[in-house]
Amino acid sequence: DNLMEGKQAMAAVGMVRLMRMYDDFFTSVSQPIAQVLVSLDNLMERQQYLNAQRTFQALLARDVIPIVNENDTVAVQDTKFGDNDTLSAHIAALADADYLFLLTDVDGLYTGNPSTDPDAVIIPLVENIEDLDVDTKAAGSKWGTGGMATKIEAARMATASGCHTVVMHSNQLSVLHDVVVNGASYGTLFLAVPRPLGGRKRWILLIPANGDIVVNKRAETALNNDKNLSGFHIVSVTGEFAADECVRLLVQEEDGGEPREFGRAIVNYASKDCQKLSGTQNANEFFDIVGYSGPESVAHRNNICLWMPHGEEPNLDLHPEIDMATHPSAANLEDLDDMRVSTRSPALNGSGGSGNGNGSSKAH
Repeated sequence: DNLMEGKQAMAAVGMVRLMRMYDDFFTSVSQPIAQVLVSLDNLMERQQYLNAQRTFQALLARDVIPIVNENDTVAVQDTKFGDNDTLSAHIAALADADYLFLLTDVDGLYTGNPSTDPDAVIIPLVENIEDLDVDTKAAGSKWGTGGMATKIEAARMATASGCHTVVMHSNQLSVLHDVVVNGASYGTLFLAVPRPLGGRKRWILLIPANGDIVVNKRAETALNNDKNLSGFHIVSVTGEFAADECVRLLVQEEDGGEPREFGRAIVNYASKDCQKLSGTQNANEFFDIVGYSGPESVAHRNNICLWMPHGEEPNLDLHPEIDMATHPSAANLEDLDDMRVSTRSPALNGSGGSGNGNGSSKAH
């Protein structure tokens, strides 16, 4: 049945059986669990997001493990997470998790597709996701909608929220305790940013964007110093969005390369007005340009959040508790240093280095 209602009906049937399996397993070890069904539109609405956050806090305070799934019976295509990687990153950020584990069918992120490239090696550590040269447009296999590309995007969301993210093989579940408690290293570790976002700004970063605003380098510096986004910062506007909607912020590199995403913002103006305000130098021009009185800024600093707050990159040296020397691929620290250098520009395509890249996700 390819109709949406048929798929949603089957999801409702399958959810009962899935939870029965979870309940049987956890009952055998006397561990209480709870079922939590969420949809993207729940988390897009700020009050519902806070309600969900308080529910998770209450469950965890009572030592109850939440089993989280997307509410497929009511979700529609435009408001779906689409894959478990994205869903898990949202929940890890909401629950203020320390670690997010993205389980897949390969050992981690590779410099190439290990199935076709005999020289491909695993990347044990990613300090700055922006250093990865990855095409994130590829989809997953026929068995799912996720792939290594979605795992990298999920890692971006989670690490910006202060959550270390590990991509690893699903057959390594037995080492999770060693990773969290002893700082052992397996798979590929994406380090959390030093000064993660919190509160409303963390929520904004997770909202799906409806368009793009490309800004100049001057804007990136200003926003990293907690300034407003102004008209004179704007280089171009793409997509259609309304006032009070979320957009991606991209910076135009000086070498003329592809614009690089560095944050999100809830804007004060619709896309057509943002386009008109491009290059505006002062507030006195606003009324003449858009035809009505409005805020002086395109986006207020309280509604702007950056993937790397304050421009501070993650750094392994800030985490002495993490022992990268224990990684299966690193015989000694010199090997590890070589691998860290290789993370600067891995030769990846969207599905390369990932197999089909599908799997499950766990937040600790």
